[in-house]
Amino acid sequence: MNRKIFLLLLALGCSLSVPAQQVALKTNLLYWATATPNIGAEVALSKHSTLSVSANYNPWTIGSDNKIQHWFIQPEYRYWLCEKYTRSYFGVHLIGGEFEVGGFKLPFGLFKRLQNHYYKGSAIGAGISYGYHFYISPHWNLEAMVGVGLVRVKYHAEPVSGAKERYQDRTRILPVPTEVGVSFVYLFNSRK
Repeated sequence: MNRKIFLLLLALGCSLSVPAQQVALKTNLLYWATATPNIGAEVALSKHSTLSVSANYNPWTIGSDNKIQHWFIQPEYRYWLCEKYTRSYFGVHLIGGEFEVGGFKLPFGLFKRLQNHYYKGSAIGAGISYGYHFYISPHWNLEAMVGVGLVRVKYHAEPVSGAKERYQDRTRILPVPTEVGVSFVYLFNSRK
């Protein structure tokens, strides 16, 4: 079984390393603003399509009670209206990961239960996106993107220390924003 997986990955790697392929590395600045390290890679499949994969990880606990820990991976197929890495694209993506958040108060009364509960669980879903690349130089672009979709969230809620509730297991399917960002993109093998 391991040999079959290795051969499949080797074949995939060889097909993606064709000299004419264009590859990009990127990082989402909005995630960095929330102290979430992230990185993404994108490879051209044709003149108008690319395959992108991004990952983010936030291990932080703020103070002794406030948690915003999570990790997510998001593969995405993008169809570019002009040419790859140029102007507008539409995409379809999957998203999956785990989270543990709670113990803090958000402004404007948003998600009031986060102040008294910790939520720990996993999420998996799919969505659609729209994005736009702004040309900066032959190797640099700035990307703005937004996406929405449905996510299946399986979690349990635990009360913060001192609360008298018991934990609750739940599963929900939620319409959520699945992608929001402004990213710096570095293009390898650029021919612009």
